[in-house]
Amino acid sequence: MANPNEDTRLIVTFENFPVLNEARSREENRPIYEDMEVCRIRMGGDRLQAPVFPAWAEAPGGAENEDGYIVPMTYKEKYAEQYRKFKAGEVQTKDGTPLEALTFLTPARVKEFKALNIYTAESLASLEGANLKALGQGGLEWKTKAKAYLDNAAGSANITKLASENEFLKQQLEELRKERAQWPATERVTESLGYGDPDQDESKTDAELKDEIEQKTGSRPRGNPSRETLLKMLQDLG
Repeated sequence: MANPNEDTRLIVTFENFPVLNEARSREENRPIYEDMEVCRIRMGGDRLQAPVFPAWAEAPGGAENEDGYIVPMTYKEKYAEQYRKFKAGEVQTKDGTPLEALTFLTPARVKEFKALNIYTAESLASLEGANLKALGQGGLEWKTKAKAYLDNAAGSANITKLASENEFLKQQLEELRKERAQWPATERVTESLGYGDPDQDESKTDAELKDEIEQKTGSRPRGNPSRETLLKMLQDLG
């Protein structure tokens, strides 16, 4: 699996690269070039190395798919968003927080860092080894400040998220409280329609159950029906 810090420092772009078509050049006795889609990879802190690979070539290390498995992928598949921008003619920018957001960097320093292929706070915060030394004196301090900026932003985002979730819960509780306030009225209406609590019948004696059946039907149950029968009769009567 690719080193996440290394992925943060990478600046990946796609472009058309002219390639000599030797066969056609021989046939037509003149140089003929064809465009080939390529992936150019630069490393933050390194202004010299910028290797180019065919976009359809397999990228080393593969990439994680939707199911979380590392599978082989071409460069254009691994860096699909950058490739999409290339095909759409859009500017291929490095994802992340622009250096301009770091107020401790002067405009001149931002230009110096961009000349070293460092475009984002994430890239600056992840520099290590020779690439960090390329920043010169004060490089470690700038890296530390960039990391602190990102950590602080993440912490603020978590606080904002928690506050939003708490506000949502308060709204839910208020809605439940309003609904609960309507329940007693609903219960009174239900009772007035004759749909009382069936548990109330359980507390009555057999004689009281017979009296209630007589009130509802006009005739008293004959014989000596069981209590279950009396309860069933009342239930059927509503």
